[in-house]
Amino acid sequence: MQEITHAASGFIYQNISTLNEYLYLKEENQYLIEENSILRSLLKNQSKIKEINNESFSYIPARIINNSIFRYNNFILLNKGEKDGVKKNMGIITEDGVIGIVKSISNNYSQAISVLNTKSSISIKHYKSNQNGSMSWNGSDYMHAQINDIPNHTQISIGDTIKTNGFSSIFPSEIDIGTITSFNKETGNGFYNIKIRFINDMNSITNVYIIKDLNKAEKERL
Repeated sequence: MQEITHAASGFIYQNISTLNEYLYLKEENQYLIEENSILRSLLKNQSKIKEINNESFSYIPARIINNSIFRYNNFILLNKGEKDGVKKNMGIITEDGVIGIVKSISNNYSQAISVLNTKSSISIKHYKSNQNGSMSWNGSDYMHAQINDIPNHTQISIGDTIKTNGFSSIFPSEIDIGTITSFNKETGNGFYNIKIRFINDMNSITNVYIIKDLNKAEKERL
């Protein structure tokens, strides 16, 4: 039933979105997305400079056809699904950073939990110090999130970058997330209270990449 609902809503939003585009622009844009996706995969898999923890990832290009940002638990609907190789728990990024994780799929569409979801938690690191923590969103501002579990002995500054730490098969390491806008020491627990600003503007994203970890099955067998 859930797949039928996603497929039906996906069909509706797909047609609404299509009506707002000129056909030749859509075709040109899709060609560029596909080409860029191939180039990203080649860079990740063939260049030692671009390898991430010596693991291989490929990228499935997709387009957002519905996106909410003003709810407490926001979701994203994408125009790629099971037939395109999309599976649950795949990460979703843009050229500028992380935007969500695939939650459910139908044959032609997929629904993702946005980073703007109070139930979302993403493993991160403070790039300068390599200290690990987690990112959460409190539902108040779609351009900002909170960083937890960074020890308060860490040397941090306004403007420092927060990236993924690669601790799961969802995201490779060192994908940008945001920059620190404020911080203070939590009383008694030994950690910072850190606020960051997303690099992505979640209200203006159209084209995304769904990440496929080519070694996920092997890692899960260990």
